[in-house]
Amino acid sequence: SNHGETLAMKGLILNCLKRKKEAVEYAQKGLKANFKSHVCWHVYGLIHRSDRKYEDAIKSYTMALKWDKDNLLILKDLSLLQIQRGVYDGFQETRRRILVLKSDQRINWIAYAVGNHMCGDHQKCLHILDTFIKTLDKDKVW
Repeated sequence: SNHGETLAMKGLILNCLKRKKEAVEYAQKGLKANFKSHVCWHVYGLIHRSDRKYEDAIKSYTMALKWDKDNLLILKDLSLLQIQRGVYDGFQETRRRILVLKSDQRINWIAYAVGNHMCGDHQKCLHILDTFIKTLDKDKVW
């Protein structure tokens, strides 16, 4: 089969079966078949992450977002690696993008505030939290 996303998903399954070498080969075959697929790039990043190749995983997620810029799953995966690796400016920007897409979820407000705090912008952190508090429904239990 030459279907890029199918090849990539086979790579992901092989990775879960601890067949690492084959997993990488299939993920790469998937990318060769469909270089512009966010799924192929995301899978490649997941395989890198499981091998603790975090910088390569970040690059793969970034490529995935090039082809599907508003994919929340990829954005969340990227943000987790960014905070883990101490890439605070990247984390802050990724969490801003997530907040713009899903402002109805309080975790997104808090994560964006944390990103600003980690970047040393404490005033902006407080401003974000104040803004979030003003959006709350007074009758709803959080």
